[in-house]
Amino acid sequence: MNILKKIILSFTLSLSSLIFADVSFSGNVGLTTDYIWRGMTQNAGDPSISGGFDLEDDSGFYLGIWSANVSADDDDTVAGSGSIELDGYLGYSGSFNEDAGYDIGYIAYTYPNYDTWDFEEVYITFDFYGAYVMYAAGMESANDYSEIGYSIDAGPGAFSISYGEYDNMGSNYLIGYDWSVGDFTLGFYFTDFDSDAGAASDQDGGYFSISY
Repeated sequence: MNILKKIILSFTLSLSSLIFADVSFSGNVGLTTDYIWRGMTQNAGDPSISGGFDLEDDSGFYLGIWSANVSADDDDTVAGSGSIELDGYLGYSGSFNEDAGYDIGYIAYTYPNYDTWDFEEVYITFDFYGAYVMYAAGMESANDYSEIGYSIDAGPGAFSISYGEYDNMGSNYLIGYDWSVGDFTLGFYFTDFDSDAGAASDQDGGYFSISY
């Protein structure tokens, strides 16, 4: 938890300097019928509520915190889930032109009361003309993850598809549709996870989310 405490401290100090810098502050809250992460349920198929805060400077630097309820001690959840997931992250994003950009950052995943399962990643994402590629390098003994995806406007919302590979865990794909209604976003998704032998159980199914 030491890494996360440092991020929260940085977040607090940056927040206190809002009146001295051109910084934007935002919050978010969401509800989903199942918390799916990289194709795997984090809440044993039950609903999950999440929320977070973000601080972003005009230069492209950002940091934030995010939390969600997750299930513990269930064979269908990812090993190490606790009753709460609390993440802290920071990074820098920019653009090459109107249709291409990048995002480089660091994230700490923490589970209070399950500290031995905390892990950290550094990540980089490139997006161009609706497509993106992402690579997250697990720090110390954490596994690496890579993903590619594409999104396109369709009707009142956007259709997206992605495919990811999680080292020593398995692969997943996701098909989704996000629809913005005022300040709300409705999401409809189908995901499938194919486990590496002995790593976890195969999973598939649909879920719905609403966020603000």
